[in-house]
Parts: sequence; C-alpha cells; structure tokens
Amino acid sequence: MFAGRKTSSMNTDKESGTVGVYARISADLGEILAKVSKAEERPKSYYVRKGLELFLMKKLEDIEDYEKGMHAYEEFLASGEEKISLSEIEKELGL
Repeated sequence: MFAGRKTSSMNTDKESGTVGVYARISADLGEILAKVSKAEERPKSYYVRKGLELFLMKKLEDIEDYEKGMHAYEEFLASGEEKISLSEIEKELGL
C-alpha cells in the first residue's frame, strides 16, 4: 500500500490458534472504543474482533457474489444464447 511503510503486523500464536493484529486507529475511534468497552465491561479486543468479523464476512459475501455472477455471465456468453436488453423485456411486459 505505502512503499516502505509498515501499516500493520500480525503475530501467530500456534498454541491458542489465534493471530495477533496491530493496527493504528484514529483518536476519535479509540475514544469510542474505550467508552463502549468500559460501559459494557468487555475488553477492547472483543469489539475489534467483532467489528472485523462483521466487516470481513460482508466483504467475503460480496466477493463470493461477484465470483458467482462472473461465472454465470461467462457460462451465458459460452452458451451462445441470444441477449435480450432490459428495454426489450420492459416493452414485452408493458412496463
């Protein structure tokens, strides 16, 4: 991303099966994290982990949807079937 600049690091703990991650966040986000963590009496790492899980699962879903769509499109092109435009379909349906 940035030449010569290390933006994050990861350390693997084989015994626990976890990966430690270091990332810099804005001071504002850090304050929110600290406030929520304190109010809910949970460690900050809990919220970082949950946030990453939600974000990355959504991203993975988007990637898989894209891959499925591209595969279906490639199959369609290979089939030689006739293409029908949206305006043609709308006209046929009286829309």
